[in-house]
Amino acid sequence: MTQTKLPPFDLARLLLAAAVLLSAQCALGQLEHGGPAKAIARAATVAPFDVVSVKPHNTANDLPNSQSFSMSIHDTVLTASNVPLDMLIEFAYDVKADMISGLSGPVSSAHFDIEAKVVPPDGGPMPKLTDSQLQAMLILLLADRFHLKAHLQPKVMPTYDLVVAKGGPRIKLDQAERTDSNWNVNASDTSKILTAKSASMADLAQALSDEVHRQVNDKTGLSGGADITLKWSDDVAAEAGGSNVVSIFTAVEEQLGLKLQPSKGPVDTLVIDHAEIPSPN
Repeated sequence: MTQTKLPPFDLARLLLAAAVLLSAQCALGQLEHGGPAKAIARAATVAPFDVVSVKPHNTANDLPNSQSFSMSIHDTVLTASNVPLDMLIEFAYDVKADMISGLSGPVSSAHFDIEAKVVPPDGGPMPKLTDSQLQAMLILLLADRFHLKAHLQPKVMPTYDLVVAKGGPRIKLDQAERTDSNWNVNASDTSKILTAKSASMADLAQALSDEVHRQVNDKTGLSGGADITLKWSDDVAAEAGGSNVVSIFTAVEEQLGLKLQPSKGPVDTLVIDHAEIPSPN
């Protein structure tokens, strides 16, 4: 099974007053992007983790004036370090931060260290689980340890359709079977660079959703995987303007031969009804 490292779903909220280099990595090998409804349905088909450790993050070892975190899936283990609950919810339910509401109280600002494992049965082989199944198992963990309760609330909201721009795509799509794919977003000062390996257009739409703060739907009709490099200016630079600013919309069209076309449609939002600080291990 591939190793999956998960990025911050909203890089902007973690920018400090001083310029800080942020790096995000996400190997998407077996993750399925179907939104919160499919994530909830998948959670009903999996068993919980066998061993779970949840602890408040100890900030004593953190570097001053910095904020770092990580989350990863490897084989049958899920680990998280210094991760807030809303980020865990985003990943578990496959939902954007902007589509989550109702999280409040002390648990909303606390950060946690988590290790969750699947243990093979006595004398039996290690169960074969996909990354998407492990992702869904996090929903069960949140319900058990955080007493998280949530419900879906569909809303008609502004979205973007990812379509082919006039002149055709400027990316080369490989039709070979994809065994691994990844995308990385690096941010420094006012610039961002997205790099992708063997990424499908659905993968690209998912990555762009994080950056434009709206659901992006793949309407390109393109199949296969592509190696992609996309460079643009961040939101702060875009608001300030200037001759060197390249918006993400311009970058997608000029560099990839694709286009983010404004649209509107139903979007599943997630309403948090209840959540608590988890009890000690």
